[in-house]
This record gives sequence, structure tokens and C-alpha cells, in this order.
Amino acid sequence: MTAVRPHTSRRLPSVMAGAGRAGDPVAVTQLAETDLEAVTAELARHPGGRLADLFAADTDPVILRAVWALDLDQRYLIIETPVSGSRYPALSEIAPAAFAEECEIYEQFGIRPAGDKPLNRVATPPQADIELPRLGRAPAEPPADVHAPHVVGGHAFEFPFGPVRQVAVESLYYGLVTSGEELVDLYLFTWHKHRGVEWRAQGQTPQQALFHIERAEGLSAIGNGWAFAAAAEAALHIEPGAAAMSGRAAALELERLYNHAAAIAALCQACGLAVGRAAAEIALERFLRLNAVVFGHRYLFNVLAIGGIRTAPDLAALRAGLPAAYGELRRAADALLATNSFLDRLEATGIVTTEEAGRLGLVGLVARAAGVAADTRADHPSGPYSGLRPAVATQAAGDALARLRVMLAEAAESVRLLETLIGTGALGHGAGQPEESGTPRPGPAGRSGLGWAESPRGESLAWVQLDQSGRISRARLRPAAVRNWRGFDDACRSQNVFTDVPIIEASFWLTVAGTAR
Repeated sequence: MTAVRPHTSRRLPSVMAGAGRAGDPVAVTQLAETDLEAVTAELARHPGGRLADLFAADTDPVILRAVWALDLDQRYLIIETPVSGSRYPALSEIAPAAFAEECEIYEQFGIRPAGDKPLNRVATPPQADIELPRLGRAPAEPPADVHAPHVVGGHAFEFPFGPVRQVAVESLYYGLVTSGEELVDLYLFTWHKHRGVEWRAQGQTPQQALFHIERAEGLSAIGNGWAFAAAAEAALHIEPGAAAMSGRAAALELERLYNHAAAIAALCQACGLAVGRAAAEIALERFLRLNAVVFGHRYLFNVLAIGGIRTAPDLAALRAGLPAAYGELRRAADALLATNSFLDRLEATGIVTTEEAGRLGLVGLVARAAGVAADTRADHPSGPYSGLRPAVATQAAGDALARLRVMLAEAAESVRLLETLIGTGALGHGAGQPEESGTPRPGPAGRSGLGWAESPRGESLAWVQLDQSGRISRARLRPAAVRNWRGFDDACRSQNVFTDVPIIEASFWLTVAGTAR
């Protein structure tokens, strides 16, 4: 099912009063700690409102920033709250989507939510004998509750799997609680790939940091890179040209196509369907080669620049190669959809309900397959998406089959969007006027900006703050994986067995690097 999201004016939350000009895509407001719980509750009840991110900055006092997406109003709201002590109101008690960020803030800045809820380890490995770089300061209290305890009772036992799994698969630890076949519970540890990308960005120019941001999650170089570039451009008051923005959109849709082809190949592998996997991988290779001839890199690295794009697309190559590449994917998909043994393995596997998707703030195809029609291309359009009006594909079942159907519908829509960009002449040869690497733009301290893009996995957010020299004093990157891994746990617990876990993981199509950045 596909639909173009309608947007209607509605009464805005009271906190929006005075928070920027009406019609601006981003509003910023300051809020006292004493008002934080009440405002969070109001925003959580607001139609189309969801907590999109929560992070802190190492100032004195520490500044807590909550980013709310008001999707039906096509706005983002940033709430800034100084935290004077070591504790702040427990927002995850009101908006459960905040929990993982509360854990990360505790690790990186030493402040924690009020109450005694155990906090899970998110980013920093548990080696007590080494001091890893932090964005802020270590917790004043020993982090005894960082590793949440759990008890396996009855006849169940915990089966450890990972972090080393197989060749070309990211490091990830599963604690699979089972009684032999049925999956009773699951614990994930994703910190094995933590590389401190946000910490590395400090002191760099936005263009220098973009190199690391593109590689924070290699399969979303454009999605994450566009969000970061847009944040830096907002802080610098740079507006890329129309041709550059159309080029970004073309690269983003190509990134979506090859990711969906790779996810379908992974689904076939998880189901033991060798022929289907080979057919999907042929389509994947076609898309990767198309990326290389259109933008110069198979995985679309070095396409973006702050203020524009580095590489204008080769229109002739795109026009000639797109039908053949998509034709391979369509042929593979048609065969898979006619293979009952494949569909049976996906149906009712890894169910995510609409309520769970909303409660946990899930994004992208995982949310859309559960009936939540959220897509930043439609809800928060930028560049050419304002005129393209992308159709949002949704399903209601919330299982692996629903996620496959959303992927296929999105692939078809990506081809339509690319053909429209080609046909309207929007993909000109101008790449804009990108910022020169290593040349920061001086200005007043504290300039900041929020950026976003709809990566293949869903909404990617970035926030950038610059100092007087034009270098980064704080960068925040929130890929879609940060949101969607928290839904993976619930999906695996929904009456599944051991052999369903690889299918669920492939259908979510997340990266560990995206959350262990």
C-alpha cells in the first residue's frame, strides 16, 4: 500500500510559542529542568509527535537537547535544558524511545536520569584498565549498573553467540535465552565496533569531518552524509543550489536501491535459498556498478560536500543503466514472491506491532512495515523532494514479509523519483559551490544547525555546533540504526525460534556500525 502523506495545520504544543518563526522547519527553545517532564508528556501526546533524539554537550552546566519530530506539522523542535546536577528527569518513563540515549549520556557525560533504573552499556567497552576518549566526563559514581543484570530461570539457558560471527558480518553479541528451540529473550551488545566518530569530529572543519561521517556507516554514506552536511550548512547559513540538491537526491535514491537489493539477498541467504540469493546479488552488483559510472564510487563515497556536491551525476549513464539494474531486481522479486517456501519463512516472523513502533520511536521501513507512515522525504521535505511528493509505502502486519514488501515498493518509488529527476532536467551539471576542505568560516561562537535525510534504513539526524573559528565543538550523528536496533529485541521475542533470528536481522537490514559509531 502506498500513499502520499497529507499535511494539515493543527494546534501546536504550547512549548512552540516563541520557538522560532512560524513556518521554519526547525524551532529551538530553552526549558528549565522543572518543566521538562510536563513538556515531554505534552509532546508525546501530540499527533505525529515523536522523540527523534536525545543528547548532551560538555558545557558547564551540561546542556541536554531533546529533538522532537512533529511529522504532521513538518517541523523539528529542539529543546535545550541545562542540567545543574548529576541527575535529570527520567524522560524514558514518559517517552520510552529515550532509554538508549539516556544510557549513552550516562557513559559519555556522567549524568543520569532520576530513579534507579539500570542503564545498559551502549558505546564504551567494559575494559576497566584503559581510559577511552569521552565527549564529556566520566560518571562520578562507579558505573556498576551500566551492564543491566538479567536472570535466566526455569529450564531456559542463555546461548552466547558472537561477537565474531562469520566473514564479512559485523561484530555483534547475542545473548539468546532459550529452552532449546523457542527464543524466550535476547540481549544485544553492539559496542565492539565503537570508533568515537563524534569525538573525532571535534576541532575539525565540517568538510574534514564529513570524511568520517560518510564512513561511520558505510552503507549509508549519502543518508548520513546529507544529514551532517545539512546541519553544517544550517550553522554556516549556506544554501546549496538546486542542481546540487537534485544530485544529492539522485545519489540517495541509488543508495536506497542497492541497499534494498542487498537486504533481499541477505533474506534469501537466511532462508537457505541459494538461487534467490544469486539473483538478488546480480541486481545488487548492477546497482553498485551503476553507482560507480554515475557518481564515481560503488558505495557513493566522496559525492557530497559542504555547500553542494563534489561530483555531478553522469546523466547518460544513469538513463542507460537504471532500467537494466532495476529489471534484474524486479525479476528476482517476482520469482521470490511466487516461491511459497520462501514466503512461509517470512510470514509472521519477527513481528513489530504498530504500538511498539510508536513507543520505541522506530523509523524507516521497520516502522512503515508496522503501519507507521513516517518518511522524512514526505514529512520534512528538502531540496527536490518538496516537488516530487514521494509516495510512502506501508504495510500493517509488521513481520519480515511486510518489510520485504515495503522494500520492493520503495525500490519502485526510487526508480520513479530518479526518472522524474532525469525527465525534468533537474539534474544539471552544476555541483554548487562546496566549501574548501580545511578552510573554516569564522563567525560567532555557538552557531548550530540540525540536518536530516531519509537513509535506506530510515531517518538519519545530525546536529552540529561551531566555535568562533568555524570548527566543530560538538557534532551529533544519529543514524537510523540507533533507533531500530531497540525494536529488534522485541521482534525476536515475538514467538520465534533460533533459525528465525537471521531472517529477522536481514529484514531489519541494520548495521552495527551505525549504532556503535
